[in-house]
Amino acid sequence: MTAYPDEVHATPRRIPADAELDVLMRVYGYRFTRTGGVAGAEVSSDAGDIAEAEGFGWPIRTAERLKPSDIFDRSIAAVSMLDEDAVLGAFIAGLGSARHGRQAVISFAWARHLSSAPAGDDELPDCGLAASGPDAFELDATEVLLRLALGWAWNEQPHRYLPDLETAVAAGLPSPTGDDRERLLALLEVISAQPAGTRVGELEKAIARAKIVPDADKYQRYGILIGLAEYGLLPSTLAPSWDRFVSRTEVAEAWSGGPRSDITPPLSGWRGGMDEGRAARLRAL
Repeated sequence: MTAYPDEVHATPRRIPADAELDVLMRVYGYRFTRTGGVAGAEVSSDAGDIAEAEGFGWPIRTAERLKPSDIFDRSIAAVSMLDEDAVLGAFIAGLGSARHGRQAVISFAWARHLSSAPAGDDELPDCGLAASGPDAFELDATEVLLRLALGWAWNEQPHRYLPDLETAVAAGLPSPTGDDRERLLALLEVISAQPAGTRVGELEKAIARAKIVPDADKYQRYGILIGLAEYGLLPSTLAPSWDRFVSRTEVAEAWSGGPRSDITPPLSGWRGGMDEGRAARLRAL
């Protein structure tokens, strides 16, 4: 049975770690591999595991139903309290010391221009929150925050950005270490070495061969590249959300004319090259 917000405890706005992370991985079906990566595992329905997770304050497999207008307003409120450089620093930290930092630049870029975006017939901009009814979005924030802790990032389903943004405000953003900055420099070197016409899949493989990001799988590496594309470091046929409001119609049009794949715009429109000004900003953090 779906539980509603007034029937459950609010999901914490923090990134799970240590014992919390261990038990949440069990009840949601993840495990660390011997090399430090993340793999699927059997979902635990053990009453002890669930009680332990709930004892830390985490609702388990509980969906909140959120109105699009509430997600919109709360996202604007959250992004107004975040600093650009702190968000970019968190992305750099996401390359090594704090995996959850990878998503922040994507969530922030999507939300930063919402307040000035033109509204449509439903009084919301074409931002991915259009819905057929007032309670169209169901969100398991516990699972969202767990997946961030494990290193995944995405630029679809914008309602899932809300826990990330609110957690960044409530708990703060991670700062990069010296090792994280070294990984950034290595990543930028790999990107700049790619010839014109290189496709994203080839870039992902080059990053994998260089072993820049520890314990990352293919989809986590794509998440990192999505962040760089949304920031505008990877030039694309579609404008980066960091620079202006980008409608879902524009995203759909950027996907038209070819086979749909797991690689989303604006990243899918990259064919080599790097914005040196944006790279310099990251290097300076």
